[in-house]
Amino acid sequence: MVRKALLFVIDVALTYFAGVVALFSRFGFDFQEMSRYDESVIVYTVISAVVYILNGNYSIVWEYANARDFLILIRGSVISYLSNLAFFYVYRGIVLPRSVGFAVFLGSMVLLVLSRITWQWMIVNGRGKVPGEKRILIIGAGDAGVSILEEFEKHPHLGKIVAFVDDSPRKIGRKVRGVPVFGPIEKTMEFVEKMNVDEIVIAIPSASRAEMERILKSIDLKKVRVKTLPSVRELIEGRVRISHLKEISIEDLLGREEVKVDFHEIGKFLKGKKILVTGAGGSIGSELCKQIARMNPAEIFLLGHGETSIYLINEFLTEHFPEVKKKRIIADVADRKIMEHWLTQLRPDVIFHVAAHKHVPLMEENPLEAFRVNVLGTMNLVELSERLGVKYFVFISTDKAVNPTSVMGLTKRIAELYILSREKNSTNFSIVRFGNVLGSRGSVVEKFRRQIEKGGPVTVTDPRMKRYFMSIPEAVSLILQSLLFSSGKDLFILDMGEQIPILKLAETMIMLSGYTPYQDIKIVFTGIRPGEKMYEELLYPYEVKELTPHSKIFRVKTSVLPGKESVEQAINRMKEAFENSDVKGLLTEMKKLVPEAQINVGSDN
Repeated sequence: MVRKALLFVIDVALTYFAGVVALFSRFGFDFQEMSRYDESVIVYTVISAVVYILNGNYSIVWEYANARDFLILIRGSVISYLSNLAFFYVYRGIVLPRSVGFAVFLGSMVLLVLSRITWQWMIVNGRGKVPGEKRILIIGAGDAGVSILEEFEKHPHLGKIVAFVDDSPRKIGRKVRGVPVFGPIEKTMEFVEKMNVDEIVIAIPSASRAEMERILKSIDLKKVRVKTLPSVRELIEGRVRISHLKEISIEDLLGREEVKVDFHEIGKFLKGKKILVTGAGGSIGSELCKQIARMNPAEIFLLGHGETSIYLINEFLTEHFPEVKKKRIIADVADRKIMEHWLTQLRPDVIFHVAAHKHVPLMEENPLEAFRVNVLGTMNLVELSERLGVKYFVFISTDKAVNPTSVMGLTKRIAELYILSREKNSTNFSIVRFGNVLGSRGSVVEKFRRQIEKGGPVTVTDPRMKRYFMSIPEAVSLILQSLLFSSGKDLFILDMGEQIPILKLAETMIMLSGYTPYQDIKIVFTGIRPGEKMYEELLYPYEVKELTPHSKIFRVKTSVLPGKESVEQAINRMKEAFENSDVKGLLTEMKKLVPEAQINVGSDN
């Protein structure tokens, strides 16, 4: 309240002062003539004071004022001038020369704006330097970099921006908001050492994988901490905030490939539809729900076996998409009666079947459970979708289904064959096959991160092992895009780029954490685990990929495919072995259907 009163007094004084200066400008030192208009200047000041209050000049926290707030201040000056014109026009007994009135208006407006700028500067700089204040350098003098600068100016206790670094010749050598811009980025460490920088912020949300690698090569991670902004795709809010800053991670290198999909057409396709996502609480399932929620669906059905994960994705959707209708379902896809109950009641238009057991070594120890969920669960949903007239059914597969060396991969391949052997009907089936995603639960990235936090060692199975990697948002966007290309019964694969050596992944993660591989943190080779491949494959030799309208999505055509009857007979024999808990018999029958499988049948468990 004291600040508001002080600002009000300052405004009144400045407006009156502008009036006195205006009179001097008009009449010079003719004090006798000037005295005739003393009353007029006082009236102008009083009317202006009333307008300032009604205009809301004192409801603004000027410490954090932006351009919009200053426009409100200017609006008040304009209204006060027009109000004075009206007053002097009506009450002819009090006069004020038009030139003087306009000069008061301009002078008071400029003085008020300058007073707020000075007020803001005094408050921000009056806090003084915080002991141990962080000195921060921003890489990227674009919109995101300027937004981060503004945020730190409002919260100086969090650190001080001492410089920008940019590659643009147009910006190098100039200043942004008083902060110098240096360059190019390759010389970042020179500026870090010269200016005693404690932390670097990479403020380029649009940076690709290659750009991020180039930027990080110019930084000595052992000498300075690095934070970054999420990619453009991950920034839900338009405005960049300090809360968006995060430690640099492997996802910032491997998950920043720009993938363009036609969200407009996808939105038109999904708008008004009832959509069921199985495994909705998992890594892929939850991201599917988030992206679908933006498409104005009629309703999303969140189905999962774990109540905590379903609770969390529902809370996220409620917070960010409160208008979207949702239903939470805790159920097991392998339970035929439960699935029949829910699908009959819900009648979804589209099903994204993501639910699966995916942990390779764990499923080697539990082949019965892998078959129950990954095969029988998929069969339940496929058969019910056909019977109940579900329009679209999308099955999420894996590269481990190609020439499988694990029980998990083998069960996913059998599910693929079951779908591909179905006769065409009213349900459009499609399969999307792709490799590892970054950030999924139980992934090698999570494992390495935990090991690094403990100080090592980081365990790698084999130095020759390679894997595909893709970010979760990228994979899900492509899954949604592939839905537009479905023609009844399709197998799609996603362009995963080049396979990345797991050893390189471990070394990079150690370096990003500010350590030196093999010195600060050791890397230990433990040997390949049961069911693991040395490298992944996306196609069988008898499969051929064909182009689609999207460069990262391919349709797969096959020349070798078992018929519907032979697939069903094979699965019936598997079911019989499963019901008798005959693991050896189950694996034997599975291998007969998929002769490319390289698994050890072993003995009964």
